[in-house]
Amino acid sequence: MDRYIGKHAQPVRDAIDDQTAAYIIEARRQFENLRQVSAQLAGLMVLAAAGSQSAGPHHPMLESAARLHEETRDAVARACVPRRARRHHLFLLAAAESLAGALRAAESGIALDPVLVPLRAAYAQLQQASKELPGFPMVAFEQGCCGAKEATRERSLTVAGLKL
Repeated sequence: MDRYIGKHAQPVRDAIDDQTAAYIIEARRQFENLRQVSAQLAGLMVLAAAGSQSAGPHHPMLESAARLHEETRDAVARACVPRRARRHHLFLLAAAESLAGALRAAESGIALDPVLVPLRAAYAQLQQASKELPGFPMVAFEQGCCGAKEATRERSLTVAGLKL
């Protein structure tokens, strides 16, 4: 029994083995890199929606995101994945592929829909990955101290009528 909650402790079969722990340590870097690429693309979309003249296919942020994505995509593909981490890894692979589509669209020209659709898919896949294993937190701003849930929903950031 857990002395703090009064419930039985987590069964030993659910404990994380050494291979899964090693995977978590390595995959965390790739997870964070994919989040970084997502954030850079989202930032570029905000610039484009605000009418910035610099928000184009040759913006340094896009070049930086593309380099980081390429390195990370290769690292995710080469990962040694234990059985317990397979679903997590599949979500990372899917997020990397969705980001590849968003980057291709952004390099062709900063049009909102062609970039936002795969970008949203990538973010959703990263959220799913974060739920599969411990150590992959996603920030939930609607739970933050700076706003009530209803106010957050009403004031969610929109770009050309599309929620980011």
